[in-house]
Amino acid sequence: MRHFCLLVFFILSAPALRSQPDTLSRPGILALPIVFYSPDTRWGFGASGILTFQTDRKLPGRRSSITFGGAYTQFRQILFYAPFQLYFNQDRWWLYGELGYYRYVYNFFGIGNAAPKDYLEKYDATYPRLRLSALRKVGRYSYLGLRYAFDDVNIVLRDSTAQLATEGITGAGGGRVSGVGMLYNFDSRDQLFFPAKGWLVEILAYAEGPTTGSNFTYSRFSADAARYFPVFKKHVLALNAVAVLTTGDPPFHQLATLGGTRRLRGYFDGRFRDKRLLLLQGEYRLPLFWRIGAVAFGGAGWVGSENEPVRQAFLRWNVGAGLRFALDRRQKINLRLDYGVGKEESGFYLTVGEAF
Repeated sequence: MRHFCLLVFFILSAPALRSQPDTLSRPGILALPIVFYSPDTRWGFGASGILTFQTDRKLPGRRSSITFGGAYTQFRQILFYAPFQLYFNQDRWWLYGELGYYRYVYNFFGIGNAAPKDYLEKYDATYPRLRLSALRKVGRYSYLGLRYAFDDVNIVLRDSTAQLATEGITGAGGGRVSGVGMLYNFDSRDQLFFPAKGWLVEILAYAEGPTTGSNFTYSRFSADAARYFPVFKKHVLALNAVAVLTTGDPPFHQLATLGGTRRLRGYFDGRFRDKRLLLLQGEYRLPLFWRIGAVAFGGAGWVGSENEPVRQAFLRWNVGAGLRFALDRRQKINLRLDYGVGKEESGFYLTVGEAF
């Protein structure tokens, strides 16, 4: 199975739309009109941009960033999103998350490893989104804090005879997701957008239930670790390991997933989903010439139910390669074009920023 999604970004050079900071203490803005096409959306149009800045010029720390964008498609789908990372008081406080509103078409392939190989149904989902993590620095590279997550999901099913409509799958009728968690981060990266060395580790213990305002009751423990190794002459080896364990009765759209632009490129987004997940992936990054770079990547992942043993037969693998174009050399913000190959699937990905 092959799938292709094309996004074309036009970089505007007009000073009113794109400005570079004269020094690292001044704000930088990168604005990008967007034209894209996919089978689910047909043609879509919008705009995106990244604002980077120092929250306190007198006490400089890491540069904060706000990404903002919106798009509208021929199928009347709407996407508004604004992920952000803010550092305060010489990085003693770290605030990051996302504000968004989505009206979109999603694919559902079933749950677990027993899902039929060629099964696919589509559903429409509309929801506002809030993700907010607030952390306090407790060590040289360590942060400790809280996370809040909120989605109010309205789902319209397209096939009244398919799994979501007939098998009593939790969350198929929509509902409110609202939960809190304890969060630990270790961040020794030398750069936010394209690290050449250091660690980024996130460990989260998260829960939802009536007391947190959710229509669902479940808990999740997750650990996500990335390590960056400088090799030579701006070559970088990046490794990423992820583990997720969910208990209780989560909605299907909150299960751990493999596939998409970040986890096992080459598979559809959400191609495999279940309560548990294990993933290991790596990427080798190197410069070529001018603003152009290249990568080679590969990985393996697994999903399963609470009591299901990890079996080699259900391991999913991928390999691939890609090109990078430096949109902003100073902040190392890249346009990313990847082609990933999995077992009987493959896909192109064109977006901004690295997979991990």
